[in-house]
Amino acid sequence: MSAIAEDTGTSSTEEGAAPAASATVIGRSFSFRILAQLLSALINVAGMVALGNYLAADGYGQYAFYYALVPLIASLSDLGVGVIITREIARQPQLGPRFLGDALVLKTAISAAVAVAITATAPFAFDRSHALLVWLVTITALLDLGQDVGIWAFRAHDRQDFEALLLLVSQVAWLAGILLCAALHAPLVLAIACATVSFLLRSAVSAVLVRRLLYRPLFQPDWHRIRGLIREGLPFGLALFAVVLYGRAGVLLLKALARDADVAYFNIGYMLSQPLGFISSAFSVSAFPSLSRGARSGAEGVRPVLLSAVKFQFLAALPISVGLFLLSRRVVPLLLHRGSFEKAGVALSVMSLGLTVIFLNLMSRYVLAAVDLQRAYLRAILAGLVVNAAVSALTIRTYGYIGACIGLLAGEAAVLLVCQHALAQFAPRTQLAREGLRPLIAALTMGAVVYLLRDANLVLVLATGAAVYVAMIFALQTFSSDELRVMRHVYASFRLPGSAWLTRADRETP
Repeated sequence: MSAIAEDTGTSSTEEGAAPAASATVIGRSFSFRILAQLLSALINVAGMVALGNYLAADGYGQYAFYYALVPLIASLSDLGVGVIITREIARQPQLGPRFLGDALVLKTAISAAVAVAITATAPFAFDRSHALLVWLVTITALLDLGQDVGIWAFRAHDRQDFEALLLLVSQVAWLAGILLCAALHAPLVLAIACATVSFLLRSAVSAVLVRRLLYRPLFQPDWHRIRGLIREGLPFGLALFAVVLYGRAGVLLLKALARDADVAYFNIGYMLSQPLGFISSAFSVSAFPSLSRGARSGAEGVRPVLLSAVKFQFLAALPISVGLFLLSRRVVPLLLHRGSFEKAGVALSVMSLGLTVIFLNLMSRYVLAAVDLQRAYLRAILAGLVVNAAVSALTIRTYGYIGACIGLLAGEAAVLLVCQHALAQFAPRTQLAREGLRPLIAALTMGAVVYLLRDANLVLVLATGAAVYVAMIFALQTFSSDELRVMRHVYASFRLPGSAWLTRADRETP
């Protein structure tokens, strides 16, 4: 149990809603998150096109390099306390103002220290233009979406709709800035500054919304309590930092041991497969408050949400994995018309084999933090990093980019083993694996149909495969009656056409 949790005498009703109501909240939160992230992805593509066209290859390469530093710096810029603050507010909402005050004190102190350090050292470590770029990147990282204290509070209160709104505010402002830079042929530093300004705007809107819709922060700093937040958060922050290094291991080893072409093949496969993890993260973050509250009741309070989360990961990952494995060699040429990138399709097909494991590991990141086991996640990532680097180093000289793919999958397998060992106290591994049986049968059936149609029109293949998968899911009775009822409640909660009929039918069903 959390070292900073307090016995506040909260009732079971306050700790968490009934399972069906909780599941409906998770479903609503996931709907908002997934829609916002899909729109965000489209905005990112539009921004990438605009940047590529006005900066050209060399300029865009510099932009990509500097912008890639943002998540690396951001991963440690709150010392990992963000997820702990979210967890504690979810468990003790009546203490939300005080935790919000603690979060602001910590975040302000860390950000000020980092800003002073980079301002003092950058001019001596770099020339004037590069020092400014490094300074901007650092400030941008401090304002990253995951570093927004207001978003921590909204997540804790299951208000993913406001997080979705804030994400789109930031993205729209960023795209507007990029388009303006493109029109004016602005220098690279202004293109980077677009992210800084858009993040700052989002932070300001977030602060206003939290004050008006939730509460004002209560500043009662206590060093013992703040030290407890840092002690619990730091393993999670270090784990996220290791995750960033973990994702770069293959590229770094390929650069040292193989050809530049191998780096390109691996990186394309990685970039086309890994971002799909946002589907897993969207659900896991949405379930995080319910898991945090359930953890106060022990394994019985965690198990229902954990099983639902595992089932979702299987349902989402297995069809994508099978589809990418069969169609990757057709997908890559659609995106990359120039150059010989056929082998990138091979890299994508190999990586697709591990997509389900990757989804489960992303889920474990939030589940373990919700149940006070963030140190287990750090151990898992460190084990995965070691295995990934070792296997890649052994196989790259012989197999090139495929060796790096194998190393990545071996690392993910190591992460899975450590995470599932830690989660076994909440649900047996056999019970968790059982959730994937029916989705696996449905995905393999879909795969057989896709394989038979593999040379047909790609849109027709995708549509047919999706229809077959959905039909098989229902034919196999993958969802229980309670799960179907929750889906209807989620739909009705948005007041969409037919909502009244669904609500009335549920009331009449015994």
